[in-house]
Amino acid sequence: MQRVTLIAVLFFIFFYGCFEKPSEPVMPTWDVDLTVPVFDRTFTLGEIVEKDTTYFKIASNNQIYYSITNELEATTVGDNLKISDVSTSAQTKLGNFEIKDPGTISANIKAYEIFPTLSSNIPPGYYIIPSNSPGQNVSANFTAFDNFQSVKFDGGVLRVTVTNELPVPLIFPGGLKIYAQSNPLAPIFALFDGDTVNANSTKTAEVNLAGKTIPAELGLTATVLSPGSGGQAVYLDVNQMFLKVSASLENLSIAEATARIPTQTEPVVIDSSFVLESNESQPNLINEVVFKSGRARIKIINNIDLGLNGSLILYNFRKKSDNSPLQISLNIGRKNSPNNFVEQNINLTGYKFVGNLSNKISYRVEVRTEDTGDEFRTITKDDSLSAEISLSDLVIESISGKVKPTEINFEEQRIDLAGLKDYREKFKGSLRLDDIRVELNLFKTAQFTFDMNLKVKAKNAKTGKVDSLEIPLNQRRFSGTSHRIVLDKSNSNIVDFINSFTSVDGELPDSLFVTGFVSLNPNYEIGRVSSTDSVYGSITVSFPASFGISNAEFKDTSEVENLSDETKKQIDKMNYGKLFVEVENGLGVELGFRATLFGSVMDSLLSIPRTSDFLITSAPVDNNGFSVGVSKSVNVIELGRNEIQKFKDMRFIRSFISLKTAENGKVVKFKTTDSIKVKIYGRLNYKVEISNK
Repeated sequence: MQRVTLIAVLFFIFFYGCFEKPSEPVMPTWDVDLTVPVFDRTFTLGEIVEKDTTYFKIASNNQIYYSITNELEATTVGDNLKISDVSTSAQTKLGNFEIKDPGTISANIKAYEIFPTLSSNIPPGYYIIPSNSPGQNVSANFTAFDNFQSVKFDGGVLRVTVTNELPVPLIFPGGLKIYAQSNPLAPIFALFDGDTVNANSTKTAEVNLAGKTIPAELGLTATVLSPGSGGQAVYLDVNQMFLKVSASLENLSIAEATARIPTQTEPVVIDSSFVLESNESQPNLINEVVFKSGRARIKIINNIDLGLNGSLILYNFRKKSDNSPLQISLNIGRKNSPNNFVEQNINLTGYKFVGNLSNKISYRVEVRTEDTGDEFRTITKDDSLSAEISLSDLVIESISGKVKPTEINFEEQRIDLAGLKDYREKFKGSLRLDDIRVELNLFKTAQFTFDMNLKVKAKNAKTGKVDSLEIPLNQRRFSGTSHRIVLDKSNSNIVDFINSFTSVDGELPDSLFVTGFVSLNPNYEIGRVSSTDSVYGSITVSFPASFGISNAEFKDTSEVENLSDETKKQIDKMNYGKLFVEVENGLGVELGFRATLFGSVMDSLLSIPRTSDFLITSAPVDNNGFSVGVSKSVNVIELGRNEIQKFKDMRFIRSFISLKTAENGKVVKFKTTDSIKVKIYGRLNYKVEISNK
């Protein structure tokens, strides 16, 4: 059955009246009268509405209203929960480092180098050793330090020990100077200035190495003064008794070296952290995030001339399977080698982020240096190890914590106003609705509050008109598990909004849409949400039968009652008649009525009336807008013989009814008990010829 719209209901009544047999008129004895029914029936609005309850409903007070309810497609959080891409880098310097034990270097100065008067080949024995005043210049090369070629120090001491194996005291009036063998004229250190080392005794001195660079091969020079044995014979063995000088490096803090490098006692460590969404005023502060997708790119670069072995740990990232932290092994080649870096891309789908209501990520790179064996390497304390970490395309499956406010596109919902189809096809003119109600009943599964930044959009595809209406601010906050949004004339301009479509030969919208976006957690609160959480529910659109009409016209076509053959024979004799059009208007609208009779092939037979419409005043209307009583109208049309004959061929009647609410569009309400009756019938006459007897 074709659905009937609210307005079409009204006019369907006008076009499909019932028939009542009029009372037979009292005719003169010389006249023959015939009553021909055309259209006669009474409908109540309730009878029509009961035939189609899909869209038309009846309120408790019998008022009619159009209503449609659509289930809303769920708007899911989906992939809208994201963490902004972030990149960070950190580096650490090697710092002061260790070299393999450099050992001790030494030099021996022979007796005859200090006392030139002594022969280098005198046999051991007792001799008188003369004074060598004013002193003898001596020099010697140290044996080289074994484990380095050159070292620059930030700290440490050079410990120099002088052992006098001679039987006479030795004095250093100008001190003992140590220099690089490659540059004897530029002493590095001076010690024992003016010191005396007694016979068969030892003396030690220390110098600070801070800021000094020394090579492995050193030399020494000194002026050695001795008073001799004072004329007393002392035992002397020129080939076994020496002035011995030894040097050792202690408590070293090395800044740079070309040396043999052992595995360092302390590892090389980057212990750092970075913050997610640092530029956002309201970042995600996380207790736990389970990742739906995302990538971590990690690159460790070695700028130290030593191979490194160790690991990187991202403490906040845990495997879903066993809650162990994200850790990768590192085996990195020395500086300038082809494999002096490690780079890994990690799929975070199998991971979660664990925090303490924080957006801070802590990580640690810890590596051990290789032992270079007998190979010399050039190392500085400023040599570095660097780490680069970037997180990208982070989509959240679920998150608990203080979640940043997030916009989620609301799945556009279409409400098809198919029930108004008849009205849109038949109605011409202007309609002003008095009341409209749009109600959204919403539910959500997420813990967080939502702001429903929505609007109702209306569209008429035929006219191309599109407009939208914002949901009022005071109805947008959705904090519980359910929420109701109502737009009616008490809290919005929804009525004027819809009425704007019907003005100036417009039409009601054929579709309504709910569109916009929702804001997740606008209050920046603590809670939990997942990608599968959603907002869902239903929307109901109601148009109560309460409106104003002006310049409206409806038309419809219905069959007329078939006349019997006997009636048609009677019509052949008729030469005069009248057509009666009776209307009882039980609606609070002014009516204009005209009709056309058609034959079987829709050929026009008779226009009713011939010119202007019949006008029928509205039924009286009370203060609430409901009709009370009826308004009656009887119109009569004189018919000639040719017009009377057309009744024999009538098959259809097409009615045209114009409507206008009283007082130029005043709003009227309609109940199921409202009715309208249209009755059309003809009274035909002919005279009987009386013969003379």
